[in-house]
Amino acid sequence: MTLCALSDVKTMLDIAVSDTTKDTKLNLMTKQVSARIINFIGYPVARATHTEEVRCVNNRQLIELRACPIQSVSAVSIAGVAITDYVILPEYAKFGMLYRGSGWVGNYYTRDMTYDPVSGFWDIKVTYDAGWYLPGDVDYTEGDEDSLPLDIQNAAMQAVIEWYRVNSSGSEGLKSHSEGGISDTWATTDPAHNPASGLSLGVCQMLEPYQRKGIA
Repeated sequence: MTLCALSDVKTMLDIAVSDTTKDTKLNLMTKQVSARIINFIGYPVARATHTEEVRCVNNRQLIELRACPIQSVSAVSIAGVAITDYVILPEYAKFGMLYRGSGWVGNYYTRDMTYDPVSGFWDIKVTYDAGWYLPGDVDYTEGDEDSLPLDIQNAAMQAVIEWYRVNSSGSEGLKSHSEGGISDTWATTDPAHNPASGLSLGVCQMLEPYQRKGIA
């Protein structure tokens, strides 16, 4: 799975589409960058159907599902009883959260006026479609709400281009170099940002609006 098209990466690198001599390297880099981006934003992005069980929590109007954004919901049940009074609100659905005005109530004991810190039963079951169509998918249409946003594609392309250029220069990891006193500085990820992402600060900033935000 890749989050940007090989042809677009080659165009940005001024490599003719007909020139396939670098395709193996670029394809590998694109796959690895895509995996890093998915890890950074915190959820799978490919459009798929999921069936998921969720624990009940007292006095919550939102439940958090594993995949996002939620595109549609086909079935919801609580303790085996189907319900239909849930609402897909865009501001929550983009982070995988499903809203129910009357609250998500299942088979557990209410102890006080706040949510119960003791986990409830796995009473809520949801079948839903989440994620986006990716470049190359039959149903992908640039700019559509159910297709991968261009911001994520551009971040993936930028990350591949940065990596390819550094790799091709033979100075991978080298941030600066000076002659005379011979002083080399090797690049590291920004410790104040995401040291484990393997992505540059600029790419991380492009992806921040899509990072998973859980229930407060």
